Amino acid sequence: MDRFEIPLDIEDVKIEAVEFTPNNEIMITVTSTVEGTHCRCCGKKITAAYGCGREITRRHLPILGKPTYIRIKPKRYQCPYCGDHPTTTQQVSWYDARSPYTKAYETHVLLNLVNSTVVDVSIKEGLGYEAVQGIIDRRVSEKVDWSEFKELEQIGIDEIASKKGHKDFFTIVTTRLATGALRVLGVLEGREKATVKKFFSSIPKRLRKTIRVVCSDMYEGYINAVKEVLGKKVQVVVDRFHVAKLYRQGLDKLRTKELKRLKKELPEADYKEFKGVMWLLRKNPAELKPEEL
Repeated sequence: MDRFEIPLDIEDVKIEAVEFTPNNEIMITVTSTVEGTHCRCCGKKITAAYGCGREITRRHLPILGKPTYIRIKPKRYQCPYCGDHPTTTQQVSWYDARSPYTKAYETHVLLNLVNSTVVDVSIKEGLGYEAVQGIIDRRVSEKVDWSEFKELEQIGIDEIASKKGHKDFFTIVTTRLATGALRVLGVLEGREKATVKKFFSSIPKRLRKTIRVVCSDMYEGYINAVKEVLGKKVQVVVDRFHVAKLYRQGLDKLRTKELKRLKKELPEADYKEFKGVMWLLRKNPAELKPEEL
């Protein structure tokens, strides 16, 4: 039987089993390949194995459209340096102990929030509103480890609306890695210029010098924050979503106006011939069907 492989997007694990649950979900059992951890009391590196902690399950990126979960029994280690020899459960990099999701899945949810709302994404992902809000809140309080990056050539700034109506906002800052993948740098509470300036000012100078392009919407607060912190040498571009949204708004107004005019001027039978035709104005030519060209 032919087989194909899908990257798990998790480092330092070995897959032990893959099964499909009765709920049409994928459950992947893994073990950590990292040896040792740091003692929770003295902070020293310890390697004396002491069994495993209780089994935990974290939701991960969907595979073939199916909800996917990672199951693991975290390794435990005993400290030989502390007097009472306490045990410590290994903390790994791909999930946060406070979260029921892998970090890769949380990033997936955050990126889906761009140009959307918490309500929309919670429905799409089958998560509760509070669960999506919790992912945002964890990332707001998270500090960026800038040592992970050698350069930040391209930066993206987008707003997240907590609710429909765009009343409560967060700002998500991303970068595009050399592999082409998007990486979330930070989630900022609100969208005030001062907040965005503070974040850009926190980027080490060695990395600020590598930024060449910042992609944003047409919100002046974002644009001015970029110019005031990063200078005029950095090119600010408007993302395609907002450009398309603007020209489509203009076309919608023209379409509505023309339909009203034609309805008044043409016989009813002739007017019906235009049914659906005017909607072609809103479409991207690449999306048109052959019969619509």
